[in-house]
Amino acid sequence: RAEAAAASATMVGIPAFNPVEWVSQIVVLIVVSFVVVLMVKYWDRVLVAITGDDRIHATSLDCIWWTFFRCFGTCNGDWTRILTRWPCCPRGFRGTNLVRQVGQWIGITTYTVELKNIVVGDLPWEHRADFYLCVETQQNPPMVTSLAEEKLPKVVHFPEVITLRLRWSPLEEQVRISVKELNFFGSTKLCETHISAMRLLDWASEPIREKRFMMKPSNPSFEAETPPWLHVELSHGDDQRELDKFHGHPNTVRTATQDGHYKDFDIKEFKRDYTLLDNTGHAIQEPLEDDLQGIERRAWCVQQAHHSLTVWSCVAVGAYVCFRVYVGSCYQRFGFVAMAYLNKHTFPISTAALKGVAHKCEADMKGAGFDAGLPCKPSYEQVMDMCLTREQGGHFPADQPRVRAFAGIFHDYGVDFGIPCSSDMCVINKQLERYDHCTVWFVIAALVVPCLVRIIGNAWVRSVKHSIQRRRAEQTRIFHDSIAADSGATATARSLATALTLA
Repeated sequence: RAEAAAASATMVGIPAFNPVEWVSQIVVLIVVSFVVVLMVKYWDRVLVAITGDDRIHATSLDCIWWTFFRCFGTCNGDWTRILTRWPCCPRGFRGTNLVRQVGQWIGITTYTVELKNIVVGDLPWEHRADFYLCVETQQNPPMVTSLAEEKLPKVVHFPEVITLRLRWSPLEEQVRISVKELNFFGSTKLCETHISAMRLLDWASEPIREKRFMMKPSNPSFEAETPPWLHVELSHGDDQRELDKFHGHPNTVRTATQDGHYKDFDIKEFKRDYTLLDNTGHAIQEPLEDDLQGIERRAWCVQQAHHSLTVWSCVAVGAYVCFRVYVGSCYQRFGFVAMAYLNKHTFPISTAALKGVAHKCEADMKGAGFDAGLPCKPSYEQVMDMCLTREQGGHFPADQPRVRAFAGIFHDYGVDFGIPCSSDMCVINKQLERYDHCTVWFVIAALVVPCLVRIIGNAWVRSVKHSIQRRRAEQTRIFHDSIAADSGATATARSLATALTLA
């Protein structure tokens, strides 16, 4: 009877109730919800499993900076240093990147804040241990101090100077500072404090820059007589090398001197004065800087050629497509006017009524297979007759406003707008129709040619690189042979001198 009832229910269009299927769907929904909750709660571990890191190193401000100020990563603003290196530029801005400076003022890019004279005390711990400090800012990797070994928790000193990059913006995340105790396996967070980035920037500019902050114990069950604290001195940094004003010199190395100044080396001079050593202290051979710069210049030329061809190909394709669509829309609108004129409609006619005429004609002629020349399917000559005004020899209604491209699309959204069309658009559309079949090949060529240039250019750079490597290898072999010959000659002379002495 149950089967008969189910069959009859199915026959009348009522689906039969299947409890097994219903329970399986509920179970799947519960499992999926549980997995989603676990992923949200342990998102850092999910990222570690996927990327090897526990965070995404980007914020909304980074996206704004990269998109609008760096033009999607194509420009870094270092060209503005040409303007700020003039002697008339104020000393505080001399050599700076103006784009980055503006970004700092509006809170998009970072300022430098240094933490030094770091001391923590009254830690929630009972005996000697190994302590270290961890500082986290925005989405950057955590920074830690060296290990303070076997220290009492009453007072622990750290010798490091920690440099932070902070934005002057309320959207900037708070700086998270924590003290941890190192265990045999892992570590234990003892206490932490969260400080606003804007407040740290303010305090770094005050005359009294040493602050002592209360820290919150991570274990609320620990009974402490006094809260843990953090002492730190804040400053905007005293970089002797002035690296914030140095960028834009890719082949220059700047090092600090003992008298508090800095010295600039050309990369070639720097490598000559400071020999490259391995981990045992032995000098090793490295490619000549002239060779590296020559290869780099060729690779740069290939990259710029590829980028230029890609950009201009996209611009050309986009411009042609836009113009072709505009011309086609103009011809279509003139065709609608021709339909209304041939169907004896009264002019002037509105955009909505003109669109209604076109829809009616399309419905009447769809699938009929009639040739062009009918009122609802005007020929090119009939449309061309509507493209020209009476003064030009055509029959475009004098009371009808001029045709505008895309007027129908904007009208669907309640906007009275369109791009005006001239009478030449009909002739241009006829000429472009002859080349429409080539448009696909044109787009393919625009995509393929830059790729071919890049492939050929990379092959050229590799061939030059291999040629230089072979030449340098041959020179090295000749050099080693000459050293071996000199060593052999020296050994022979010493043997002869020894023999003569014995004789």
